[in-house]
Amino acid sequence: MPKKLRSIITLLLIVFLLRPLHAAPLKTLSLDFTRELTENGETERIAGTLHYDVRATRVLVEVTKPVKQIMIVKDKVLEIYYPEQEQAFRFISEGRIPLPFVESIIQATQAEYGLTAIGYSLDKHDVVDSVLYTYWKPPEKAKETLGVVILGMRDDRLISAEIKNPAGYIIGRSRYQNHKKIGINYIPMTVTSSTYGGKSEVLQHERIVYNNPQVNVETPNSILNFTIPKAVEVKEIKW
Repeated sequence: MPKKLRSIITLLLIVFLLRPLHAAPLKTLSLDFTRELTENGETERIAGTLHYDVRATRVLVEVTKPVKQIMIVKDKVLEIYYPEQEQAFRFISEGRIPLPFVESIIQATQAEYGLTAIGYSLDKHDVVDSVLYTYWKPPEKAKETLGVVILGMRDDRLISAEIKNPAGYIIGRSRYQNHKKIGINYIPMTVTSSTYGGKSEVLQHERIVYNNPQVNVETPNSILNFTIPKAVEVKEIKW
């Protein structure tokens, strides 16, 4: 398995969340992005464009640097295509596949940050230094594998998210900055996040910068209909 492919799989670990993005029905969204992921003392940098078809709930990510690739996410399937090498992989998961570095955008189209859709319920809330913190508990059937999610809001902007394991230790923390107003709501153009191990050691640190948002463009975006060429053999992996 290519090294770049292994590094992408590490993205499929945690979900970061955002409030509704647009007052009018959101049909399509495109954003340019740059991403830095630091792990084991090494930093990987990628750049590209994210495309999201809301109606089809289909995400397509065009990576332009350092290696050209196309990632397609739909429900429980992730496809990765390397056009220059003509290689393709299809990952089939038992559950929905999240890509944390785009999840804050995807969840923007869902009510209550998408938490209720996966069984979470609001447990309590608190206000500290003008920040509203909401505490979300996992569904009863998943309490042995999922922990509490804590969201921080200030001035109608999501500024933080924390994910805990069932034992109450933080396993993921995200910060949202440089919000841009789109419609009547706000989207963070800079997201920094860290994932932690069992002893609270940092396993990964990630920084994503978004720019050039395009919402409901009138010209059809042909890339949203991209599929892996039939002539390319697809290696299928279940996990």
